Amino acid sequence: MEKNIGGGGLKTYLETRWTTVYEMLESISRLEICLKEVINENPNVIMSEAVKTIINRKRGFFNDVSDLANIMKPIKEAILTLESNKATMADCYFSLAYIGQSIYKIPEDDHMMFRRHAIKIFNERFILYDFDEYLLAYYIHPGYKGVKLDI
Repeated sequence: MEKNIGGGGLKTYLETRWTTVYEMLESISRLEICLKEVINENPNVIMSEAVKTIINRKRGFFNDVSDLANIMKPIKEAILTLESNKATMADCYFSLAYIGQSIYKIPEDDHMMFRRHAIKIFNERFILYDFDEYLLAYYIHPGYKGVKLDI
């Protein structure tokens, strides 16, 4: 039976491409119903009992995957932005701010230890970019005031 779920099928990731981690997590979250249906109606398709148990019985698994995808999305977007030929120092600062915001939004009730660890690591990495030049590039960038330039 066709489910008409947009976004394609289940994605895998490549160890060398962080952007594919987001795509994999997002596809798992989006295909929750299909994965459960495959296990229940065609149990021989997925052979691993551990995977079957996680998908069918682990409380909060798909919520955790969705939360992790929400954290990985700004990382994916930052990588793609900074790989661009038009990337600037301000783009780096904007990307860091976007990633910091997504980490701050991690639900404290569900992921307290992970959230604390992510904030600690982010703060350690942010220090590497805490230079006046980056800050100046951020403040003089048209995006700082919400002005979008079409170049």
